[in-house]
Amino acid sequence: MKNECNSLLNFCLLLLFFIVLANCRVAGAESSITLKPATPSNESQVIAALKQANVVLWLAAHPDDETSSSALLARAKDLAGRLYMVSLTSGENSDVVWGGLRRGTEIGAARARLFAQSAAQLQADGFEIGPFVNGPLSRAELDSMPPGVPHKDWSSKATSQDVIEKWAKEREPLEYLVAVLRRIRPDVVITMDYHCGVSGHDEHLAVGRLLLQALPMATDATAIPQAGRPLKVRHVIFNASVIPQLVACQYCKCEGEDLPESVEELMSVEPSAQYGMSYFGVTCLVARTYESTMKEKGWTEQEVRHGCEHADKTAPQAVREGKTNQWFSELFRVRSFP
Repeated sequence: MKNECNSLLNFCLLLLFFIVLANCRVAGAESSITLKPATPSNESQVIAALKQANVVLWLAAHPDDETSSSALLARAKDLAGRLYMVSLTSGENSDVVWGGLRRGTEIGAARARLFAQSAAQLQADGFEIGPFVNGPLSRAELDSMPPGVPHKDWSSKATSQDVIEKWAKEREPLEYLVAVLRRIRPDVVITMDYHCGVSGHDEHLAVGRLLLQALPMATDATAIPQAGRPLKVRHVIFNASVIPQLVACQYCKCEGEDLPESVEELMSVEPSAQYGMSYFGVTCLVARTYESTMKEKGWTEQEVRHGCEHADKTAPQAVREGKTNQWFSELFRVRSFP
């Protein structure tokens, strides 16, 4: 089950997206965890946090993690005005390879280019790839592997602590995160939670854990003074979705206790004046771009946009007819730091 969960955010979410395009029901999608009632839309803590922000930062482990929160990132650009995206790794240990590329530097560079395309589609004001290496191997070990070697991910017994300890050998992750926070100076950070991390991947959980450790350090002028002026982040928005496969295995790769904050559902089919389509449509553009390359569909930008515009037009009617799908809405929790 571990290997299945590890690959799901990178690809299963994208495959599910195409079921959305046909306005079909995704079996089990309604199983996404909602341990507490969603906050009513007129009391939205997520929207309130974004409206108060000038700068929003998306923080993730891999390029394409943003497909789990694309609608919210587009909404953040609308409401806050400035959006930055950071992936701690380039995803060089991808379970999927294409175009004759090999894991390591080649696939990492290819996924970094896709991340740049995604940032452009989301109209981000900046993006970057961190210095850490995806997976249990070093970049040199990945580069030395011959083509066709089976994918090696973290073991079923691995935890987010194993990831943190491995990354610490590459560069001090807290120092890096504090420097990123102080340089970008976000009011709000959007990321995956440290309990289930959408798919249970150890690196998703590690990012959530590291962020919470970095936040008080970023406010402390005596902590890592070389990283710049102190900064206090007002809110962290955690993605609260959990993929059906992780639910089916009884949350087998979740760590610790669940977050105490209530879950809030935000509909993705609301229109955005800035993007000229709904937030769902923006999600489509991001997802189909990754799908086109990583599954070697070979769609042109025009074909991607045409397909998403069609999906965007039909989605509101599907919602009115009571059809459900994980892409029509997203689940989040807000943690505030007064």
